[in-house]
Amino acid sequence: MANRGSRRIGAVLGAGLLLWIGLGTPHRVHPQHRAAWLEVNGLRWRALSAGTGDTTLLFLHGYGESLLSWRWIIDRFTPQYRVLAVDLPGFGLSDKPVGSYDYATYQRWVAELLARETRGPVVVVGHSLGGELAAGLAIEHPDRVVAAILLAPAGLGISPLLADSLGHARPSALWAAPAISQILPSQDSAWLRDLPEAPPPSGGLSASDAARQILEQFDFAALTRSLGQLRQPVLLIWGREDPTIPYDIGLRFAAQLPCHHLVTFHTLHRAHQTLPDEVAAAMLKFLAQPRCGAARG
Repeated sequence: MANRGSRRIGAVLGAGLLLWIGLGTPHRVHPQHRAAWLEVNGLRWRALSAGTGDTTLLFLHGYGESLLSWRWIIDRFTPQYRVLAVDLPGFGLSDKPVGSYDYATYQRWVAELLARETRGPVVVVGHSLGGELAAGLAIEHPDRVVAAILLAPAGLGISPLLADSLGHARPSALWAAPAISQILPSQDSAWLRDLPEAPPPSGGLSASDAARQILEQFDFAALTRSLGQLRQPVLLIWGREDPTIPYDIGLRFAAQLPCHHLVTFHTLHRAHQTLPDEVAAAMLKFLAQPRCGAARG
């Protein structure tokens, strides 16, 4: 009898252990989001789509980063909006094709993304290089893009230490490209479950080679003559201590926008990562009632 009782207890404990392992092991990581692969322009893009709502927030990251750069703020918007964040080609886990990485090529890529993967009104949200692309989308597609949120966007140039007056990276800056592509994370299993990676296209570039080519080819001052055509409401967010795209460029950027609101923080180039609560609050306030306004610090 004792042996039979012991076996029953063992069976119950074993069943409980399996249930515990299968359904709720303490400290098991359950990512909040699952990545998806999009096929756009014949390229494979890693994407995150979440939330509901009639309006889509399209998030475009900065140089050397990936959609993970938004992970501290993006979940604040999913209760009210559909959010779509992507790894731009050449970055993150998206394809890194051999070929051009100039501003015109990127604009063609993101315009196709806008047409294929969004419906209804769109608010473009972009940081740095992605901010320049977001502003370009708003200028070229005013029928789709109803507002823009730009965080320290390029478009009128970057620090003179990094680029010349024409917006092209200095040779001295190119040494950092391979390092940047390795330092910034492209995966976070606690937040995003990635799909199994397919083999990269034959002849594709490495992350460091793509990072270097983008710096060599991309025009960080491509909006110099067209920025005034961005007539939708724009929220500009800038760090007053930004060494990459200094605040004085932000003031020139704001001066060319017919309809803008400028919010500044005492931080560096990635305000959405260093001050996510404050940045998200400013974004939600703007989205509740996009409007023009005077600058404030």
